[in-house]
Amino acid sequence: MKISRFSLIIALLFLIFLFGVFAGGVLSIDLSALSALLVETSFLSAVLFSLKTSLLATVIAFIIGVPAGFYLARVKGRLARLLDVLFDIPIVVPPLIIGVLLLTFFNQPLIKAIYPFIFTTAGAVIAQFFVAVPFTIKSSKTAFALVPPIYERIAMTLGARPFVSFFDTTFKIALPGISSGLVLTWLRCLGEFGATLMVGGGIPGKTENIPVNVYLHMSGGDYKLGIAVSLLTVLLVIFCIILINSFLLRFKRVR
Repeated sequence: MKISRFSLIIALLFLIFLFGVFAGGVLSIDLSALSALLVETSFLSAVLFSLKTSLLATVIAFIIGVPAGFYLARVKGRLARLLDVLFDIPIVVPPLIIGVLLLTFFNQPLIKAIYPFIFTTAGAVIAQFFVAVPFTIKSSKTAFALVPPIYERIAMTLGARPFVSFFDTTFKIALPGISSGLVLTWLRCLGEFGATLMVGGGIPGKTENIPVNVYLHMSGGDYKLGIAVSLLTVLLVIFCIILINSFLLRFKRVR
């Protein structure tokens, strides 16, 4: 009982601090700056670019991260342990350094001959994917590890093919955990700054996402617009999270 009360106190203190941070931002916002921001083409372009690149990066993370998580959950050995450590590197290394490494890699003549990734949308997508994919891998690994393989074998003894047995049992049971990881991945991509700036270049109207837009306003001394962009971004993220959670809740009810 004492531990639960202590946990409640800690949670309430954090909520008070969180509320204070957002309340301070709301009180300092300039309504004229907010209205000007809603018709600013660079901000609208940054929002669209952020949504496009973050969603594309999340889709790629799903395609690559879920199978990788399944492999780590089911296979035991030195290679799996090594890969598990390597997949943690993008989380530990600062995104700005990752951007520098990607910039060096994309600047190789062979890579440039295939496609000029530097200062392009494709380069920004890859940068966001590289930084955020560990969230998908780790959540998928945890979700798959909680599902006993016996479910698949039982389904196959009943006549189901291997892929069908995997999809109808393991994948569907692990889907809530995978979905949570994908939401974290998308939010990480949406708020990615360092690697996206280095590889995408933060070109206004072309490769400028929301965090870069905030940085340009604040570094240029336009603090009112910078604060307005920040608060609008928070509202956008909250709206998207509510939308995603409601969709997942409906999916669970259908199941």
